[in-house]
Amino acid sequence: MRFSVAAGNGFDQKTDALVFLVDEKFWHDRLDKALAGALTSLKRRKVFEGKVGQIASVAVPQGKKAVRAGFVVLAGLGNAKELDAERVRRACASGALRARSEGAERIALSLVDVVWDGLMDPALAGQCATEGVALGLYRMEKYKKKDPKGEKEISQAVLCGGRVSLTALRKGVRTGKALADGTAYARDLINTASNEKRPPVLAAEARRMARREGLRCTVLDHRQAQKLKMGALLAVGRGSSAPPRLVAFEYRPRGSKARPIAFVGKGVTFDTGGISIKPSGGMELMTTDMSGAAAVFGAMMAVARIKPAVPVVGVAVLAENMVDGDATRPGDIVKAMSGTTIEIHNTDAEGRLVLADALHYTKTKYKPQCMIDLATLTGACMVALGKKITGMYGTHDELISRVRQFGEETGDRVWHMPLLPEFGEMMKGTLADLCNISGQRWGGANSAAAFLQHFAEGTPWVHLDIAGPSHTSKSEPYRPVGGTGVGVRILAGLAMNWKQLPKQKGKAFGTK
Repeated sequence: MRFSVAAGNGFDQKTDALVFLVDEKFWHDRLDKALAGALTSLKRRKVFEGKVGQIASVAVPQGKKAVRAGFVVLAGLGNAKELDAERVRRACASGALRARSEGAERIALSLVDVVWDGLMDPALAGQCATEGVALGLYRMEKYKKKDPKGEKEISQAVLCGGRVSLTALRKGVRTGKALADGTAYARDLINTASNEKRPPVLAAEARRMARREGLRCTVLDHRQAQKLKMGALLAVGRGSSAPPRLVAFEYRPRGSKARPIAFVGKGVTFDTGGISIKPSGGMELMTTDMSGAAAVFGAMMAVARIKPAVPVVGVAVLAENMVDGDATRPGDIVKAMSGTTIEIHNTDAEGRLVLADALHYTKTKYKPQCMIDLATLTGACMVALGKKITGMYGTHDELISRVRQFGEETGDRVWHMPLLPEFGEMMKGTLADLCNISGQRWGGANSAAAFLQHFAEGTPWVHLDIAGPSHTSKSEPYRPVGGTGVGVRILAGLAMNWKQLPKQKGKAFGTK
């Protein structure tokens, strides 16, 4: 999809549809006249009053030349003085979806009610509008037979910003497009069937993406993992005929000697649970158990295009948790790359095992300023926070604060969870240093995070449990059914706005 920017309110854009974002507190007399009083009629009948979430489409009357588009889609903003980025994103997505459903292939979006009187910075408005349109129109239909009579795709969107700086608006569009493309890429990977994304196949895709985007890419196969003594990762992949891989992307700005920031993602391309096998109901959704790795892939694509000032490393650890005669058994003891021994009491608690080696590898290989890991780790986090909120754990107050901030700004909301010492005590083994489950019914997300903390120790670290928001079964304005790509825009936002972390004073809030 091609985005461009223009001055004015969009009335002069000869497109199939004009999506007009409407402030409920502002009366658009000129628009009402151009639509032969339709705005007045809609408001009187309480069909459309500009409230948040309201959508209406109106045909441009014949003979009226004030608006050159074929029809107008009205998208409510509510009170624009209470405007935020998420509201703009959702309104633009809803408007674009309505335009597509009515046959539009080229649209203009009027952002005048968003940017007038300095309500929103034009660069931010352009970014949010672009994200909303691109992500709202996302769909993956590669497995479906093409319907020649089906909805056509919107190929062009013009963002109209009134009298604001077009340079600023254009800058926002570029950023929004990079973030949306990275998120859509992550969604594509998540939504791809597991038989087409086994670890070696996904690693090959990583190389292709890195080559295309100008990133350095290193892939470790199972033999190299054996040499590095990644016993935890190898234990998870033992039951599969497709051995594990570890992928490391590197972005380094020219001339930079700074230490990188690091993103680490769990990439279990299909999770049967292993010998501790899952119930069959809903197991098809385990194709999404690599959503953390997908977020790293997508974030690194966005980073390559945005080109932040800080070096960035993205590590995705890929394995398939299957059942066969050589699969890891409950009761097995393995040694992780760090030298820590782990009792495996439940083979379905595999995500923490692959991340144990990935975190240690990242910490020792790249010596990063910080690490942020993402994983569809625990159902317990969904029990605690529901399906729309990411659970956040961490050891550095400022890093936690930044992740929370970008969670709010991107709409990928996070909630800070406790990481108290007693959760670490729960993960101590009887025969080995650690056990991969606590053996207790409650607080499973907390104890899982405490297990990971052991392998991140010494580096500022945040863990994001994305089990809930990684997939949605109900469409929202810019999150259609399927993988959501949650976390991509948080990670890329951190890189774009990176400042060196201050030294942590004492223990982080929630860890003592």
